Amino acid sequence: MMSVSDFISLPKIDAHNHLNLGMRYASYAPWAGFYIPNFPRKLNGLGEMHEIIGEYTRPRCKTMKDVTDLLVLSVTDAIADGVTVLEGSIDIGFVIHCGGVDNFLKMVQEIKGKFSGKINLRPELGMGKTFGIEKIREWAPVCLESGLFNSIDLYGPEVEEGIEDFKSIYKLAGKLGIKRKAHVGEFSDARSVRAFIEFFDLEEVQHGIGAVQDDSVLQFIKDRNLRLNITPESNVMLGAVKSLEVHPIKRIVEAGIRVTISTDDLLFFNKSVSEQCHDLVKANVLTADQIKEIFASNVAEYQ
Repeated sequence: MMSVSDFISLPKIDAHNHLNLGMRYASYAPWAGFYIPNFPRKLNGLGEMHEIIGEYTRPRCKTMKDVTDLLVLSVTDAIADGVTVLEGSIDIGFVIHCGGVDNFLKMVQEIKGKFSGKINLRPELGMGKTFGIEKIREWAPVCLESGLFNSIDLYGPEVEEGIEDFKSIYKLAGKLGIKRKAHVGEFSDARSVRAFIEFFDLEEVQHGIGAVQDDSVLQFIKDRNLRLNITPESNVMLGAVKSLEVHPIKRIVEAGIRVTISTDDLLFFNKSVSEQCHDLVKANVLTADQIKEIFASNVAEYQ
């Protein structure tokens, strides 16, 4: 059986990584100057995760330097795992920490420069549904037109209410050739996965595992050649999937749908891409050959 080190040695991508929470806890705690009690641990859904964010991680990140430090920690830990292509999400709310959109864009540019030649870092503009829509409408077009972002992502409650507020931003992203992603289908059903794809004309879905509830939606995803950026450890740790052994990634892969195995929030879920792949093989969910093919086909897209 392949070891974790064997998986680390293979070129791979992480296409679902929130960079403000994308580092090891062992990297985060010395920087933060405190420990989070009984952490990392299995959580009672997104609600408990956001309680920890609200009490510990969000208050610790106040300045542009704080944001920069977190991004550097996350990219450094991705490199240590052998990630060669990182589509890392940078939340638009950090414009506030940076003192304005110009400084925010300068920070993104500097992070790209810092890691040039070490990893293919492809910044992603992250937008939370619960963040002020007026600010997003003001800042998102400037960010997208800067040429610094390769993709765009929307996250928050997996409900259709309010998504119309983001339609024009996604249209602009499409016009500029920026990849369109959104979070849906970790806790929501197959119908919602299809609805999000059609509404935003998505090219990739963050999670999307709810699609297994309906064969016609799986076929719809395959016919459109969409990719699901799946985060198995997140799904298990948050209770969206009962256990790794029954994770629907097996069915999704066998249906011929393109996938990545990604980290989501490494700080919380404590499993790198390589470690998750090792666990998937150990649990007889995927074979080592299947994972090698996933790695190779994804990396080839960026060459």
